Amino acid sequence: MAEKVIIRSSNIDKHGDFVPLEQMKQYVESVNGILKIRYLANHRRDIPPIGYFDNGEIFKENNSYHVMVEPIVFLNRNQAVWNKNFIIEDSGAPLSYVKRNDEEINEIQISLDKNNFNSFEAFNEVGRKLYDIHDKQIKLEPKMRKGLLPDPQVVITLAHYYFILYPLLKPILKRIGDKIADDIADDLYKASKAKAKKLVNSLSDSIKLIREDIIPKNKVLQTIFEIPGDPYIELHIKSDDSNKIIKAITPNKLLKVHQQVKDLQKNIDISEICFVYNIKNKWEFSFLISKTGQVIGTKIAFEKRDKLINRINLSPTKAFSVGLEGVKHGTQKRRES
Repeated sequence: MAEKVIIRSSNIDKHGDFVPLEQMKQYVESVNGILKIRYLANHRRDIPPIGYFDNGEIFKENNSYHVMVEPIVFLNRNQAVWNKNFIIEDSGAPLSYVKRNDEEINEIQISLDKNNFNSFEAFNEVGRKLYDIHDKQIKLEPKMRKGLLPDPQVVITLAHYYFILYPLLKPILKRIGDKIADDIADDLYKASKAKAKKLVNSLSDSIKLIREDIIPKNKVLQTIFEIPGDPYIELHIKSDDSNKIIKAITPNKLLKVHQQVKDLQKNIDISEICFVYNIKNKWEFSFLISKTGQVIGTKIAFEKRDKLINRINLSPTKAFSVGLEGVKHGTQKRRES
């Protein structure tokens, strides 16, 4: 059994945040459930996970409660038979992970970390402006990544765009003989094209606004586009240029993603898949998770992750990251442990 680590506590931290005991109990239930919570390296969603968390428990020390979990690292690593440039890791047994979005989303969702703003008031003000940009047709979600000052990040869930994506690709899909194009009606294509243009303009304004207010200023903004579906697709781009970010999700760019997913599906049943926008302004496959829990990625992606793990292990404090749900904001000064 691996050494257990404290993953969250009831103490009010340096950001003024705390996790109520009831929420901690629910978290332990999730950790010990059938669907596993992935174990990430320093909050990095663009590189393969290290493993998953298990055997959660709550213990009390003085007047504080803490959640302890066992980090399970993947034991098996092999080269993919069907592609020598891919690595496969797994735990030795089939498993499934907690979904990133486990609810029906019928509107654009924008997730921000309160701790990437100078104050709670600044965070709320940006939220109000985002509502205005999208005519209140969005859902705003606070997503916490505990750290001294997390890198600037925005997560945009393109719920509508998932339905817009394929209609916009219809002419191209027809040319390459993709069967899905036959099911797309012409009137849906025209309506989707108009909606997509309005959506892209709103997203461009949103990213400009977020970059102006988000901190730290000396770190490049990480934008993550989530496209719910089967498989779930995640697109990562690091840039402070809103025009570059928006151009990355044009139909022609997304067609390349679609084609890569289809090619990979010939060899593996994909649950979720991650792409990174590279220096050549192209979407590059990073890793995927199969429906049996295997993590499959490029050698480059695993090299990045392994180097990061080595740096973390040499650090006085390790970064065990799963994100935080149900975090409350308090006013007390931080209690020293």
